[in-house]
Amino acid sequence: MNFEKYRPVLWSLALLVMMQPVSASAQCRLCTAAPGGPTASQSAEKPEKPLQIQITTNLDFSRLALLNRSGGEIHLDPQSRERRVSGSLRDLGGLSLHGEGRLTGEPGRLVKVQMPERITLSAPNGSTAELVRLDTNLPAQPRLDRDGRLSFVFGGRLRVNGNVSGQFRGRIAITAEYE
Repeated sequence: MNFEKYRPVLWSLALLVMMQPVSASAQCRLCTAAPGGPTASQSAEKPEKPLQIQITTNLDFSRLALLNRSGGEIHLDPQSRERRVSGSLRDLGGLSLHGEGRLTGEPGRLVKVQMPERITLSAPNGSTAELVRLDTNLPAQPRLDRDGRLSFVFGGRLRVNGNVSGQFRGRIAITAEYE
């Protein structure tokens, strides 16, 4: 059955159910507290704010030249914010950028940020390169500040082997969760 044509109707019904007035005349005996104690509604914890991640700056290794088939590596270090080129790669100038991200969520909560171990990047011509050893500048136990925010920088190593060329692209699946 095709439910697409019924979607507006289903949404309307859902909105009508949510907008029904709550009857104030019915009292819950279970919600009544012992004298001097909190009610059930007061002792229930508010739901936690979902943790969100936003990438504010993409990782960009800039322009490089591969001098021979032996390959090379460029490292964008998130701790020192330095850029190091090794092997048969040569820097052609341009601006390289460390990635930057921001977490928002429940103020004061410890968080865990996970980066993939490796990512295969590809160019439109079919060439591939590997992004490895991704890392952040986060401390061992990162915590959201009192406003529920935490900014971080990330980097890694781009490894190029053989006779490859092109503008390499890929997606980095960064995940974050409360501890």
